[in-house]
Amino acid sequence: MAHKFKVGQMVEYKPIGAKVGLYKVLRHLPEEFPATDWMYRIKSDQEGFERTVPECALSPSIVQETSYDEVKSLRRAGRYH
Repeated sequence: MAHKFKVGQMVEYKPIGAKVGLYKVLRHLPEEFPATDWMYRIKSDQEGFERTVPECALSPSIVQETSYDEVKSLRRAGRYH
C-alpha cells in the first residue's frame, strides 16, 4: 500500500475549530503500525509551523488557491476557558 498524496501536492485540511485550508505535503512519514493510516507532514503558507496529520484527514485540492480563507493562528498561550 502506498501514500495517496505526493510530496509537493496541495491538499485540503480542516483544523479543529477552523475552516478548510490549503496545505502543501512536505513529506511522507514512515508506517509505524500496519493497522494505522499513513501520516504526512503538511504546512500552510500562512502558518509558521508544520502539522502531522493522518491521510484520512486530507483531501485533494480541487479549487483555486485564492478560494481559501486565511488560516487563523492557533492559540498557544493563555489560560484555558
